[in-house]
Amino acid sequence: MNRGYAQAETAEAPGRSGAAGSAGSNDVADPREAPAISVVEVITGIHRVALGGTTVGYVQFTGDRFVSLLGGVYNTSVEVAQTLTLDTAVRRLLLA
Repeated sequence: MNRGYAQAETAEAPGRSGAAGSAGSNDVADPREAPAISVVEVITGIHRVALGGTTVGYVQFTGDRFVSLLGGVYNTSVEVAQTLTLDTAVRRLLLA
């Protein structure tokens, strides 16, 4: 009787640990597969932010702050944040 219980217990243990181990390794993204983020100043004070080859939006410097504008076309983009640094403005745009 004890022998049957021990076999059932050992038969379940590898399945649980193996499944958890494989699921955990799939949760981590490979940074080599992530699209590149590019920030290019297209006009003085206006930066285009692209993810891969697609324009996400623009960051406009207004003198004392950076304004994040979401949209692929500058004229129709919508303000989503105002920050004090370009780096933060780009992050806020990518999270919008």
